[in-house]
Amino acid sequence: MTKKKVIVIAIGIVATLGVVGGAILGYKEYVANTREVEVQPVSYINWGYWGDTETSYGMVTNDSAQEIYLTDSMKIQNVYVQQGDVVKVGDPLLAYDTSELQINIQRKKLDINTTENDIVQAMHKLNALKNATPVDKTPPQMDEDKFEELAGQDKIYNSITEKDAKDNRIYNYLTKDAIPSSGAGTQDAPYIYYVNTNAYAYGSFFNGIRPSTTDLDGVSVRLIVPKKNVNGMMETDASGTPIPDTSLTIYQKDFNGAQIPAEYDADKMWYVFTGLERSPSDLAGDYRDDYLNELEDWSEPEGYTQHELVQAIADTEKRLKDLDISRRKQLLELESMQKTASDGVLYAEVAGEVKTLGDPDNPPQDGTAFLVVAGNDGLYVSGTISELLLGDVTVGTVVTANSWESGMSFEATITEISDYPVSSNSWGEGNPNVSYYAYTAYIEDSTALRNGEYVDLSISTNQSEDGGGIYIDKAYVREEDGKSYCMIADENGRLKKQYIVTGKTVYGSAIEVKSGITDEDLIAFPYGKDVVEGAKAVEASNMYY
Repeated sequence: MTKKKVIVIAIGIVATLGVVGGAILGYKEYVANTREVEVQPVSYINWGYWGDTETSYGMVTNDSAQEIYLTDSMKIQNVYVQQGDVVKVGDPLLAYDTSELQINIQRKKLDINTTENDIVQAMHKLNALKNATPVDKTPPQMDEDKFEELAGQDKIYNSITEKDAKDNRIYNYLTKDAIPSSGAGTQDAPYIYYVNTNAYAYGSFFNGIRPSTTDLDGVSVRLIVPKKNVNGMMETDASGTPIPDTSLTIYQKDFNGAQIPAEYDADKMWYVFTGLERSPSDLAGDYRDDYLNELEDWSEPEGYTQHELVQAIADTEKRLKDLDISRRKQLLELESMQKTASDGVLYAEVAGEVKTLGDPDNPPQDGTAFLVVAGNDGLYVSGTISELLLGDVTVGTVVTANSWESGMSFEATITEISDYPVSSNSWGEGNPNVSYYAYTAYIEDSTALRNGEYVDLSISTNQSEDGGGIYIDKAYVREEDGKSYCMIADENGRLKKQYIVTGKTVYGSAIEVKSGITDEDLIAFPYGKDVVEGAKAVEASNMYY
């Protein structure tokens, strides 16, 4: 009958749960210490809030002046006045070629339709950008400090001598060349090796004691941890035999690889187990190889980083504003064309003198007016306000006017508010469910404005003297189980999850923080794999406003 192969090893390795637990805690502490996340004061990203703003737009006009501009497509058929003529309201000034005008009206409508389609697409893009989650495009980085730490462990591990420096009868590790102190390699008389605590065996050692075929027995060995005296030498009994250290907890490996403790038994100092094979340590090399494999598999994720997202949103908002200005100009040009489309005649809208009159065959090419009827001086602008603001806006209220052409700002004072609502709010972009009232405002300092120039108009209401608390971009606020929170630095310079109470949204993307954080707290952008509780908070060198 063929005997089953058996590898018998007496294992004398001291292991405690405290060591394992300490390793886990040490690893967690290491991870926390190696993750750094930039933070900045809340005050640096606080938008503040100074109240609501009612917006509309209008054209700067001289109450008693009319200026007529021509485009390349506007052909004059007749001119009914001469320079120096005095005209009254309703007098014909000139006539356009109506056939050409109708063609231009259709072209203008197509231009408006194209612009409006561009606006819709830009709005969709802006909405997608504002709801996008930033991505991290930083390639994997090898932690050089960790690599050096592992290399140091390798150096220590691999520098251990095979035998104890004080007693060369005791092994620190076993190789194929290890010489037993005694024994015949049988189960009844196994080879004896004296080892230190935590000794280990190389694969070559196991290869030497394993059976070469299934029909042969393996070599039996016994590993014994001996007692040592104060000089580090093995203690022996009267017969000169080394004394085992019975104070040690002995562990064995079962056939499933599980580690189970056993009480020391002088008659049972060896245990059958599958065998734990060790090799020279290359923790640093393995770490480097893992990093290189990760780097090889890495590809830049699609999407925007935090900074790219901020820039893309700003670019899209600017494009939307430019498209809106273009659309409004086109609508006003269309309105002007349609006024004269019936008979092609342009009539005087003010009483006064024809101050300027160009040559119909050679109209101005420098952007100046072809015909000007002027009366008294003075520049005004008209806009609209919501019925909800009639109690807050009165004659004397200051309006801010921003030029479409120069970008300069001017102050205008309201001189009149209509008692009746306008038929539609074509001059503004407010709530379509409320009525709007027209107002007229006088611009005292109008030296940089010209008659017929278009401006954006804004009236600020419900003003706050101190900026109205904390308002931060929604991107800094996340939700968990229906509650809002930010990631801020605690008193120890570590990230923590701070729950907050939020309020209203203003400016389209800023949310009010009623409680939970202050302007002095240091806040992190709450996205990225390193943004976890316990990560080290580092104040950013470049602040983002």
